[in-house]
Amino acid sequence: MAALLSFIQPGVGHLYLREWLRAVLWVGVWGGSLALVLSTMSVDPSTTDLLALAFGIFATMESFPTGAMLSMLAVTMFATLDAYWLAARNNHQLRGALDRCPSCGKELDPTLDFCHWCTTSLEWNTTEE
Repeated sequence: MAALLSFIQPGVGHLYLREWLRAVLWVGVWGGSLALVLSTMSVDPSTTDLLALAFGIFATMESFPTGAMLSMLAVTMFATLDAYWLAARNNHQLRGALDRCPSCGKELDPTLDFCHWCTTSLEWNTTEE
């Protein structure tokens, strides 16, 4: 989900993952790239509704030079890959946390509803059944 959101708008997938600083950085990089692309197209900001232009950017892609399209695509793809990598890392860490006892930290037997090391009751295991 984070990668899809980041593909739609760089930085939004990072917000979904609650990575606030990275979200701000990716929005800044994307916005800076957009400003650079628009400056090469000589768009006058005083006469153009930039918000409408930013949201309608995919509709007007054919008017972009090839280099500008590739640079915006590269920023979007790097943001998408970064969001995917962060989500995969978070999922891996969460999966590892579920395999260990929250009390003693030792490995759990998935067939038991308690830790066989410290006898702590595992409520999450009984609710799955």
